[in-house]
Amino acid sequence: MGAVRWGWRQALGSSLLAVATWSAGGLSAAAGPTVPTFNQRSLQWSRDALGSDRIDTIGSAGCALTAVTMVTAAYGYSTNPQRLNRWLTAHGGYIENDLLLWRQAGAATQGSVRWQWLHVPGMVSQLKTDDQDIEDLPPQSLVEAQLDAGRLVVAEVRLSGHMHFVVFTGHSGRILYINDPWYGDRTTLQARYGSYRQAVHSAQVFYRS
Repeated sequence: MGAVRWGWRQALGSSLLAVATWSAGGLSAAAGPTVPTFNQRSLQWSRDALGSDRIDTIGSAGCALTAVTMVTAAYGYSTNPQRLNRWLTAHGGYIENDLLLWRQAGAATQGSVRWQWLHVPGMVSQLKTDDQDIEDLPPQSLVEAQLDAGRLVVAEVRLSGHMHFVVFTGHSGRILYINDPWYGDRTTLQARYGSYRQAVHSAQVFYRS
């Protein structure tokens, strides 16, 4: 599947790693960058180990990695899932072998791409970092405002019942456009996963510093 990791460890890892405040923007949707598509199941890297894990590969569990690759490439950082995976493996970008550290994924760009997070369900009492702000899942209008401001949003959805990540690249009214690393294509959230409230479990923002 396209999930980063199946089971409770992945839900904990992806949720607990970091949280930060959102800020609403107000430009037009055309302000967003062009986002390339990458397929985590490409023959070029699908069989590469994800991080240092002995079982999971980019193809089986690298949706978060591939989503971040699309975002960083959109902001001008030359990379692909294989290259970013190697960098993260060598620079502490994973915990427990293959759980992606979102902040460290941005660090691969030497600070040119920054990251913010929102929505960590059920984890409030365990979070100690000063720059964290815990709220419920942001409304779709706030996600749209981020896209209008030229930012990109990585959202957690479910693919065949498993955790999966896609990139919101823009919107037209209430229709949200996505790049999907499992399929390596462009479509809309509503066409593939359903309405925002039904489909999205958490969301985070990447932007150029």
